[in-house]
Amino acid sequence: MNAFATTAVPVAIRLIVSGPVQGIGMRPAIIRLAESLNLMGYVSNTNAGLQIHVEGTTESIDRFAQELPRRLPMNALILSSCAGDPRGFATFSVHQDVSSMIGEPMSAHVPLDQVQCNSCRDEVNNPNDRRYHYPFTSCTDCGPRYSMIKQMPYEREQTSMDRFPLCVDCRQEFDSSDDRRFHAQSTACHLCGPKWWVRNAHGNIIADGNDAIRFAAQEIREGRIVALRGIGGYQLLVDATSQIAVQRLRQRKHRSSKPFAVMVSCLYDAEKLAKLNDADRRALTSSAGPIVVAPTSDEFALALSVNENVSTIGLFLPTTPLHQLLSNEVRRPLVCTSGNVEGEPLAYESCEAVEALGGVADYWLEHDRDILRPIDDSVVRVVSGRVVSLRLARGLAPMVLDTPASEPIIAVGGHQKVALALSNGSQAILGPHIGDMDTIAARSRFVQQVEQLTALYGVQDQTLVGDLHPDYFTSSWMKSQPHPFIQVQHHHAHIVAGMLQHGWLDRQVLGVAFDGTGYGCDGTIWGGEFLLCTATDFKRVGHLRPFLLPGGDRTAREPWRIATTLVRDALGAPQAAQLSFGTGDAAALLSLLNRPKLSPTTTSAGRLFDGAAALILGIERCDYEGQAAILLEDACDESAEGCYALPRAPEPRRLLDWRPMIQQIMQDLARGESQGAMAMKFHRSIANAITQVCHDCVSMPIVLGGGVFQNRVLVELLARQLRRHTLGLPGKIPPNDGGLAAGQLAIAAAQIRQGRTR
Repeated sequence: MNAFATTAVPVAIRLIVSGPVQGIGMRPAIIRLAESLNLMGYVSNTNAGLQIHVEGTTESIDRFAQELPRRLPMNALILSSCAGDPRGFATFSVHQDVSSMIGEPMSAHVPLDQVQCNSCRDEVNNPNDRRYHYPFTSCTDCGPRYSMIKQMPYEREQTSMDRFPLCVDCRQEFDSSDDRRFHAQSTACHLCGPKWWVRNAHGNIIADGNDAIRFAAQEIREGRIVALRGIGGYQLLVDATSQIAVQRLRQRKHRSSKPFAVMVSCLYDAEKLAKLNDADRRALTSSAGPIVVAPTSDEFALALSVNENVSTIGLFLPTTPLHQLLSNEVRRPLVCTSGNVEGEPLAYESCEAVEALGGVADYWLEHDRDILRPIDDSVVRVVSGRVVSLRLARGLAPMVLDTPASEPIIAVGGHQKVALALSNGSQAILGPHIGDMDTIAARSRFVQQVEQLTALYGVQDQTLVGDLHPDYFTSSWMKSQPHPFIQVQHHHAHIVAGMLQHGWLDRQVLGVAFDGTGYGCDGTIWGGEFLLCTATDFKRVGHLRPFLLPGGDRTAREPWRIATTLVRDALGAPQAAQLSFGTGDAAALLSLLNRPKLSPTTTSAGRLFDGAAALILGIERCDYEGQAAILLEDACDESAEGCYALPRAPEPRRLLDWRPMIQQIMQDLARGESQGAMAMKFHRSIANAITQVCHDCVSMPIVLGGGVFQNRVLVELLARQLRRHTLGLPGKIPPNDGGLAAGQLAIAAAQIRQGRTR
């Protein structure tokens, strides 16, 4: 029987719909559904989601209730439905009440920044359209969202667009339920929207309007560096075909060799530069518009300095009409990289950019729409047919996490690739990438984001959770706050992040946690771990054979040091002393190995990759984190056969002994084996050893976690070898430290539910 008896007397219902329902055109869709059924009432954004009040005949209301779930996006949920009192509404309309539920924990999902849609792009390119060449054109399907929100619910007066009153034509579109700009909070046009201009290094305006775009394009063609103010912050642009321009950018940005991302005007141009599969194309053209890392094509014709020494390229399409118009004017691929000096946070405020980029950019392409929440570009890579997040940011973050409701928690991540995660009791999210905590500016940005996200999501009386490492800034900050805190082991957090992603928080898994460094429970540096994990606990059941790191943290940038200690352990000190390096003295280094304070112990898989890269490829120094491992993966000849020995010791702990592998690598070097074959044999050896350990645990899922599993060759080897297992591959939550806070949050929530603390 229906909830409402059939009657001619008007009846009413009230519903709350939560999830991804704000900023995507849901209110127009609901209005059109209600109008088609001759229903009256209103729909309103609130911190809980959409509040709907409909009144009319019983039959029409029943049809509305049946049809509504089919109109909702995936993951949207009708939280409540109850009878209401008819109030005699004459229409069905949007009701705006920005004070509704302010201060309460927010269960509505914050809308994400989205790239320009096809319809808006067509308007911008149409000389007969009133938005022709307007660089801030948007609608309910595209445009800035998260980056311009002051607070929820998502209404224009709660965003940085509130200072741009709508003109008559834009207001008519905004108020018309038949228009795709109906309540499009970011909508604007030439008459009423943000303005744009170019200024020089002295702050003088050189050109404005369309002349500004033409001027900036001409300067880029002539080799100059332009700082463009995008959706979430500044980006630095140069001509990607000019070796001189790219080298100048590297020098000024202090980024000596790390690959740059490249923006191309369309998918056709992307196909010229990279070998794209269907998953790559879907990612490139998605509403998130991330940078997609893909293999370079045979026609690749950019400056060598764009991606020197690697055969992959990070590509993305124009994210806004401003980017599209500039790209159309330049008519060349553009290096488009974060607006910062290497190691500093992204610049996003005009006054801040003058100081941060004063010695980098020649010109600034500015606009006057305030960026309230800085956010970088997302970076993804397709691995084993899955899109893997390498940097979770614009278009993908804040990411809603599928965790059971818990009390308020803020997870602070680690030290590198820091991102926050939080729960407000109603929902949990993983926030956007902040960066490494090496500088004062980065640490200030971390504190700023804690404050911003806490306020946005209404988090109060929270528990904090962070890493065990005593020297991480995030852990020290956590301990300095007037809140209870929980400390979580680094690799346990990596594996639980994977468990969370695959919906396995209620299961025990075998976690394979391979990364660079993580503070172990025994005070040593872990990084090549096999862990039996639940959401609350773990047991270390295996790891790589330990080795020493002569010089400590210096080994991450000087892999010749690792090569020396590996050869010493595998073949003896005399042979290690004979290693020849252009930048280091192996014989002198050996003396450090007897000094524990200068040579800490580790089981790090990341450092093992670095040491192998130093031996196989001759890499002695790295300019950025993970460079040696990236180059080793890139060198793999995937047609090569064979592997090295990487045996494991018997129970009770599965110890993978890399010494025979190092011995065989040295033999291959002496025989003149090709670098591509050795690199592939190394990767296959690691995959084989992991597979052997996993075969001992056929009854439980396997989860891969840690930065090593950004490696496509290794992951795809494991996917094939473990195809008969239940295997949790990396995905939307970054497998690197960018996903660490998600695991910390899930562990803390599970421990709190059990009434436990650490």
